[in-house]
Amino acid sequence: MTHRRVRADFNGLFGDLLCISHADTCRDEDGDEFRLEAGMPLTAFEEDVDEDGQRDNLMASGTVERSPDWIGCHGSRWALRLDERGVRHESDVGPSVE
Repeated sequence: MTHRRVRADFNGLFGDLLCISHADTCRDEDGDEFRLEAGMPLTAFEEDVDEDGQRDNLMASGTVERSPDWIGCHGSRWALRLDERGVRHESDVGPSVE
């Protein structure tokens, strides 16, 4: 499977789960639609800026899984189970992001 990057709203972060879609599909950062599958590796990002106003996206990587019922009540169908790196800024990772 291809490792894709998708936009996400990090307000949908619940511990180590990030809601990524209310449908069975999602769009990657290039706008290409694809079907989500359990176990799929994925990196989510949200545009953010640092204290100097420079772009420094939030990001989190992990694997896709069905949203649990307690999140599903908010409409989420798919979530990202974050890996041990958690949420970070791109500047914390360096130029080769993933």
